Amino acid sequence: MMKNLLIIFILTFTIIACKENSTELKMNETIEYYQNNPKVIFKKTVHLTDFDSVYYFYNNGILFKKGKQYKENQKFGNWELYDRDSDLREIREWFTINGKSLANRAWNLNKTGDTIAWRDEDSIYKQAEFINDTIFFRNTIYDVIFFNRDTIKLNEPIKGYVQIFSPVIRDQPSNIRAFIAKDSANYSYDFSNEKEVKLAKFNDLTIDIKNQKWAGNGTDFSKLIFIGLRFDSVGDKTLRGYYQQYSFGPFKEDENGQKLDSIIGHKIYFEKKIYVKDSIEQSHSVQHHV
Repeated sequence: MMKNLLIIFILTFTIIACKENSTELKMNETIEYYQNNPKVIFKKTVHLTDFDSVYYFYNNGILFKKGKQYKENQKFGNWELYDRDSDLREIREWFTINGKSLANRAWNLNKTGDTIAWRDEDSIYKQAEFINDTIFFRNTIYDVIFFNRDTIKLNEPIKGYVQIFSPVIRDQPSNIRAFIAKDSANYSYDFSNEKEVKLAKFNDLTIDIKNQKWAGNGTDFSKLIFIGLRFDSVGDKTLRGYYQQYSFGPFKEDENGQKLDSIIGHKIYFEKKIYVKDSIEQSHSVQHHV
């Protein structure tokens, strides 16, 4: 008898706990419905401690897009966009820059889920509310930003590379460079403190000749940067920086009859969360300290 009562008590407690969690979750949600169909959700926002998770829906109930934003409606991270058949068609990477949302990179997909270089259709989101949901570029950015570790010792470098596969400067020979904020004066989350940060600069392999030996045969040295840097202290870190393409002239006259001294591509931002753990070992290195 006592055993049965105990089971009933546990089940009752579990049901009550689930109801409380469900109620608490609903209290942290904001739901908007279509005006012409109040039974269908247009937008759902789940309010979390540091950010909101946001979901938009088509008028047929299918998810249109989802992603995260800060409390000031600033998008960040990867947002996924779906067509009316529930097929994932686009991934957009957002950064908050100086308080505004910036589309940093994007990947376009076809109906079968393969990444494609260019979105030919004006819009694949066939609904009046979403048809103008576009960004300023339509190409997939195949560039690779890679770092080799998530956790390192204080005396170890974090290593990585940036390699360009989607050049924005196509009519002239170009190079790339990367800048990463140092540990002692890092970028803020929205890169708004650019005047206060201290930057480590990394050049492509046409300038960084000593590291050419690490590149594979046939590598375009002007499109590859090797990165190696160390931190000054232990703890959770967010490595922040950007890379950009550039080309120095002078060049022939453009369509307006003006000569160009240089072409500078837009900044493409990146960040990487790293944990630096303590180490009593000492090391002498030529790599940057950040």
